[in-house]
Amino acid sequence: MLKNVVLENFRSHSKYKLDLAQTTVLIGPNGSGKSNILEAISVLSSCRSFRDEDKRNLVKKDCEFARITGDSLEVFIQKTPTLLIRAKEKGVFKKRSLFIGLLKSVVFSPETMALATGNPKIRRRFLDLMISQKDHEYLRALMAYEKIRTQRNSLLQRIRERQASESELIFWDDGIIEEGTKIIGKRAEAVHLLNAKIVHIYQDISGQKSDLLSISYQKSQNLGFDIKQNHQREIWQACTLFGPHRDDLIINLNDLPIANFASRGEIRSAVLAIKIAELEFLKTAGDEPILLLDDVYSEFDEERREHLNKIVAQYQSLITTTDLGHLSSQLLKNATIIEMSPNGKN
Repeated sequence: MLKNVVLENFRSHSKYKLDLAQTTVLIGPNGSGKSNILEAISVLSSCRSFRDEDKRNLVKKDCEFARITGDSLEVFIQKTPTLLIRAKEKGVFKKRSLFIGLLKSVVFSPETMALATGNPKIRRRFLDLMISQKDHEYLRALMAYEKIRTQRNSLLQRIRERQASESELIFWDDGIIEEGTKIIGKRAEAVHLLNAKIVHIYQDISGQKSDLLSISYQKSQNLGFDIKQNHQREIWQACTLFGPHRDDLIINLNDLPIANFASRGEIRSAVLAIKIAELEFLKTAGDEPILLLDDVYSEFDEERREHLNKIVAQYQSLITTTDLGHLSSQLLKNATIIEMSPNGKN
């Protein structure tokens, strides 16, 4: 259980300390900084934001650095002169590949709905973050793969400009295949585990016992063959065209893609089921993820809110909202409620 978090120069907060209960509710208008606190905890968990790709934006305007501390964990973000991120556990520097997952978290925000309807990058990111929090070998393979792909793309560009030879691709091909195969295998395993959970979770949420929610993993069927047989295409486009960075998840309801055929209510139920399955995936003996709910109660009807309430009761949760009326009286009875001032200066 995370007991407290301290923010320094993070987003809108110059200095902010929050003591966390089993269930903590932050109430305040938009712009009061409540979502920034939730985001800070997600950064403490994964060294990345679920809202913004550019980590420089996490540092408060006109400041050079930001620091997030939670119990024995710390993430330091330096914005200038160059971007630098450092992580510590009990005051000792740790590689990000070993730090990520020490504090496990699951984020559910209005943007999470894009998991069903957004582009493949969103679904890959979901899968990568989920697995990385539990499997450091997966994270190391992912980091190695991205480095190799960057180098390989640079080489493809130089070959196209006749500054390098195609034979130089052999070394980088082998790296893509080796690390990519590890990633694909672990993703397939994770998707299999999610599928074992989401069917019954979705049926419970929807109330329709005949509904079948499933996830299919779309990947290269033969990565080794695709990489080695398509050099000319890749040289022409100067980028790596095959590998796990091009994979996708297809979410189906009754064998039809929900992005094309499901109602808004069905999409909400499906994404909620997937996030509940993510919680169960990350849960291990004596180590449960913290649930971060960023103004999602307003997205759901009364029936789906009740399912959220059941999950909140099982996990340490941090909830942001603009209206306590969206939360049940039982949840509020057991929660610590903190009011955020409108100007965000807390």
